[in-house]
Amino acid sequence: MILVDEALGRARIDLTADEIGSAGRAISNLEDAGAQIGRLQVGCCAPDRMPLYASFLENLALAQRAVALGAELGH
Repeated sequence: MILVDEALGRARIDLTADEIGSAGRAISNLEDAGAQIGRLQVGCCAPDRMPLYASFLENLALAQRAVALGAELGH
């Protein structure tokens, strides 16, 4: 399993290169990071952290949509 910070680091791509494989790998890494944050959110016993996890997941989804749009990938 890739740690969240590693997954996010690997998600960086150059969309100007229009490399579909790179975009796909970036999306996969964003999904890995989201899965880890989702596990933290579900398993967390601190209600104060819930908004933080929700914010992380919203931003990962936003990043995924931006990558998919930039690489002209369908859903």
